[in-house]
Amino acid sequence: MDLALNNKIILVTGSSKGIGFGIAKSFLEEGSTVIINGRDEKNINRAEKKLINKFNSKRVYKFLGDINTKSVLSNLYQFIEKKFQKLDHLVCNVGNGQSVSLLQENDSEFKRMLDINLMTAVNCVTKFIPMIQPSLKNEDFPSITFVSSICGVEAIGCPIAYASAKAALISYSKNLSFPLGKKGIRVNSVSPGNIMFEGSTWDGKMKIDPIKTNQIIENNVPLRCFGSIKDIGNAVIFLASKRAKFINGANLIIDGGQTRT
Repeated sequence: MDLALNNKIILVTGSSKGIGFGIAKSFLEEGSTVIINGRDEKNINRAEKKLINKFNSKRVYKFLGDINTKSVLSNLYQFIEKKFQKLDHLVCNVGNGQSVSLLQENDSEFKRMLDINLMTAVNCVTKFIPMIQPSLKNEDFPSITFVSSICGVEAIGCPIAYASAKAALISYSKNLSFPLGKKGIRVNSVSPGNIMFEGSTWDGKMKIDPIKTNQIIENNVPLRCFGSIKDIGNAVIFLASKRAKFINGANLIIDGGQTRT
């Protein structure tokens, strides 16, 4: 399916592995030019090599650094401004769900989870808004997409500080969609459920106890299977495309029917 994303300039934060890497790959499959980002040099170099081997090297760019650091974020802005002068789509994927056990949360843990899962995205949007050129004429809207989680949608046993931060991200996305929508920039979020990929939490659980892990999925997910990175990538590129031109302020849940709310 041609989503008319050819030659679009895309920044996917937190994309050296996992879901972010899959999103970057999905955009490249549609002919986009993609800037990938990560803070681990080994991971970002491996990701760049994989993508260049599959796609045109002139469409793959990497930026090493933790964009939760404002100086690094400024350097990333300067890099993109010098190279492209604009962004067509911004995907905020930086996040981390590794937190403490139930009722062990304290002020510093809540702040840490909010910094990683909310404020990194907020700072990214604040920084890059001037580079996202709005368009109200041909309905080929630029967009911002946040990667949240079903943990932010309803209580399913996730760490509380993490769930609270992801819920805040969904709220931020919804509230941002109104003023930016008026300027011709669409804003949406996606909330993945149980996504299986190498190195994921579920991958670890499957290696420890595959019988119990499969039982959890069969009991809680109506489709009785894991989602894949490709499922998330497909959703994100659709939301960025002209085919989603009237979708603004939505949170797309991708969980096989697990959530009930």
